[in-house]
Amino acid sequence: MYVCENCFNDEEIQMSIKNHNQVGDCDLCGACGVNIKDLDEFEDFFIELLCLFNKDDNGEDIVSCIQRDWDIFADDKFASIIINYFLNKNNLPYSLIDKVDYIAEVNKYIDNWTELKNEIRTKTRFYSSLMSYFDEKGSLLKSNLMLAKGEQFYRARIVPSGRMYLTKKDMGCPPADKATPGRANPIGIPYLYLCKSPETTLYETRAVYLDKVTIGTFRLVRDLNMLDFTASISLFLAFNGDVELYDAVAQHKLMQRISKDLSKPLRRYDTDLEYVPTQSICEYCKMKAIDGIIFRSSLHKDGLNIVLFDEGSAECIKVKKIEVTKVSMSYK
Repeated sequence: MYVCENCFNDEEIQMSIKNHNQVGDCDLCGACGVNIKDLDEFEDFFIELLCLFNKDDNGEDIVSCIQRDWDIFADDKFASIIINYFLNKNNLPYSLIDKVDYIAEVNKYIDNWTELKNEIRTKTRFYSSLMSYFDEKGSLLKSNLMLAKGEQFYRARIVPSGRMYLTKKDMGCPPADKATPGRANPIGIPYLYLCKSPETTLYETRAVYLDKVTIGTFRLVRDLNMLDFTASISLFLAFNGDVELYDAVAQHKLMQRISKDLSKPLRRYDTDLEYVPTQSICEYCKMKAIDGIIFRSSLHKDGLNIVLFDEGSAECIKVKKIEVTKVSMSYK
């Protein structure tokens, strides 16, 4: 079976097909006169990936798992055909319709993080196993993105009662003696929380109807080395690199879990202890000369949050005052 680059979303697979320098008709999507490659040339990669799953009644089908976590295929139909082809060809111990989950060697990374969180919350806070655990993982928590000097991000504050507006000087971090604990910062240690878009700031401040809000535009004053918890990876690239595929999968799944914990809003019945594990992650990142982190907003779809460990890394260059005139809610 010949496949073309249009059958995949993974850019490294697309590049492999393109660089193969063979033009013909795709047996999968039916495209004519396109770059093609024999599907069997990808067999080693797909078999190693499929062997990272076991049957699990509490899981989901293999196509859903792979598409959700890795977005390898252009659509689910192509995914089903290719995955089913390799499952049958190699007599793997589950089928396309079976429910599956990752094998224990992958899930142990998540289990270890859960244990570490419990240890930090309830047993040993300042000298926990977190440091040694991530030191052993080597490349897991390291800078993977540079933000360039001059890039702009946003921060919102609700205008307090009795004031008409906030100035640029009001838009920075609170002083240390007034810094409350947050997702990233411990009490008394202020970090600068920013957003990728002005819209996300309104969700993150939880502005409500008729609130007066000031949105500040911040400009980076230097290049910053960031840890982006939202970064995607190509498993095909990892497979052809120096990292074992199961390690690449497990590490990325762990990064996703930490990102989810960073994004999780504090509920009214939660305590500040909920933030301690992610605060510890940020302290570790600071020790590794990382300037800040990026993670997804749980309150605004596709929104991104940026946390800078040094407030002086960015300056507020302008402010805009708005009033919330409409709030949309949904009920399911």
